[in-house]
Amino acid sequence: MVGGRLRVSASWAGFGEALMGKPLDNFARGIAGAIRDFCNARASCPVAKIRNGRGVVERVTPETAPALIKRVSWELKGGDFLLEGRAEDGTFLSAAVRGGKLTRLTVRDPEGKKSIIEADVPVLELGSDLFEGLPLNREFTIEVKRA
Repeated sequence: MVGGRLRVSASWAGFGEALMGKPLDNFARGIAGAIRDFCNARASCPVAKIRNGRGVVERVTPETAPALIKRVSWELKGGDFLLEGRAEDGTFLSAAVRGGKLTRLTVRDPEGKKSIIEADVPVLELGSDLFEGLPLNREFTIEVKRA
């Protein structure tokens, strides 16, 4: 860290050193991007108290939902899982992650209106756009099931 910014560099000493410039640059950028995405997910994740696959998550919003899914994925070391949550008003949330990708998102509001989104989005690329317009601004009791 230099001045609040992360600096990642890579070097190669060996055969083909002159040819390694661009591949090493790409490698360093990839590492920096992965660290940035991880830190963003941790920083924006709603307060979560999870033990043995169950817990309470405060104020899931379209902005924090992707971070929650990223955090669970990180904690399960990229394994497949199903995250299900219920709010006191009856709102239901379900997110299925398979092969490192969000494959299905289901939200049902208290009146029973159901939104199902079939997706194929890598967890690290999740953004708030997928969650916009969904009734999420609530506290959820969640359960995480390994798939």
